[in-house]
Amino acid sequence: MARTTDVKLASRPAQRQVRAAAPRRWPAFVERIIGYLREVWVELNRVDWPSRRELISMTIVVVVVLMVMAVYLGVFDYIYTVLVKRVLLPPSPR
Repeated sequence: MARTTDVKLASRPAQRQVRAAAPRRWPAFVERIIGYLREVWVELNRVDWPSRRELISMTIVVVVVLMVMAVYLGVFDYIYTVLVKRVLLPPSPR
């Protein structure tokens, strides 16, 4: 790595090439939408998609976990409902 004191500075700065602006074919907002959709397509092509087998196994895991959580929450909801009805609410007159 060279030190800045060892670097010989050019007498004039490098000139950038200026490209002429391409003429617009669409209004600006349509060009932005088209550019956005192109970028989305490029990103989707970069994604490492799971195989069908991996997708099915992950889906089964999610469904099983959801079912277990639903039963768990349902049991506690039932227990708390019974407790609230017996402890907090007065008995109904008959």
